[in-house]
Amino acid sequence: MKILACLSLALALVALGIFSFACSANSTTTTSSTTTTGTTTPAGGSITISLTAQNIAFDKSSITVKAGETVTVNFNNMDSGVTHNFAVYQSGSSSGTATGPIFVGQTVTGPGTMTYNFTAPSTPGTYFFRCDIHPTMMTGSFIVTS
Repeated sequence: MKILACLSLALALVALGIFSFACSANSTTTTSSTTTTGTTTPAGGSITISLTAQNIAFDKSSITVKAGETVTVNFNNMDSGVTHNFAVYQSGSSSGTATGPIFVGQTVTGPGTMTYNFTAPSTPGTYFFRCDIHPTMMTGSFIVTS
């Protein structure tokens, strides 16, 4: 009985297909299109940087990122019992001065790790990074390119 019902359904579908083909042969076809817009990545993208503090020094003296990039810094403080952080400023020097904070990270006592997230400046140029606890010993250039 099931086989007979399936055959009847199949014949009906074939007949319907022939009927619709015959009907569409003498009709005008209208087509339409739909445009789908996907999600785009924000200008600037993202970058992940590993930075280590050991023996009261950073393992990098310069960091280069693109303007407007989302920056993730995986910070590893390997100095046991010593507090460090990572901070970026508009300008500064190894004499201990820094002006115009862009990002100031939370301190971490070693051994310990911290993940910092911030957006790089939108204006290309050379900025300044340091450990705020050791501002004359742990410094570097934070370079932003276009």
